[in-house]
Amino acid sequence: MGVLGLRERLVDVAWFIVRPSFAARPMSWRREFVTTWALLVTLTLLGLLLTVAMVGGVLGSSGVLPESTRDDTIGFRQVMVALVLAPLLEEAMWRGWLSGHRAALRFAAYGVAALGLLLSGVLAAPDFRKTLALVAVGVVFAGLIHWSLTRHRDATVPSWFFRHFHWLVWGSSMTFGLVHLGNFEALTHPLGVLVVAPLMLGGMLLAYTRTRLGLRAAMAHHAAYNAVLAGTAWAFG
Repeated sequence: MGVLGLRERLVDVAWFIVRPSFAARPMSWRREFVTTWALLVTLTLLGLLLTVAMVGGVLGSSGVLPESTRDDTIGFRQVMVALVLAPLLEEAMWRGWLSGHRAALRFAAYGVAALGLLLSGVLAAPDFRKTLALVAVGVVFAGLIHWSLTRHRDATVPSWFFRHFHWLVWGSSMTFGLVHLGNFEALTHPLGVLVVAPLMLGGMLLAYTRTRLGLRAAMAHHAAYNAVLAGTAWAFG
């Protein structure tokens, strides 16, 4: 990719959200890499605020949106999950395979299995959710091991991946948001699903980071986003 100015980069990000496009090789480390990464983190935070304001403004007083069930306590375990475990595992599972390599796509199959377990947790009794979540993490780790053993051997990209890339990005971003419904009370109205709209938008921006800057940049993007949210929660209670 050529060097893009700020306005051109914003247009490129917008077009990616409208119609995701494949990038065979992430940009190399240079000044544009750093500025693009910082811009994407900023856009994710602004997108969160805007989406929350829009959804809350329309549905906030209707009782449609479910309440969060997450513990907002900020301790060592919560920090490690938010800044290390979640960025590593979630980016590997949801966007690591966007390289299109056969080994990565095989890993995505493990991710689908883990997703099934997590979605089952949304419907299961609260006592079983943690168990299903732990099994899902185990499946992801098994997929990572399999990927590490085959990633050099199976590095080709199948033709169907190019043709359906936009559907794959849209679908993964949508399910990335939906799986986080486990952090909320049970839905009482179909429109309650919009409570995770900010995460769906965040998934699209993380997909752009992954394809344009690389997987490690996406993990750092995810960690920076979580760090700002955790810091804000800690500062304002």
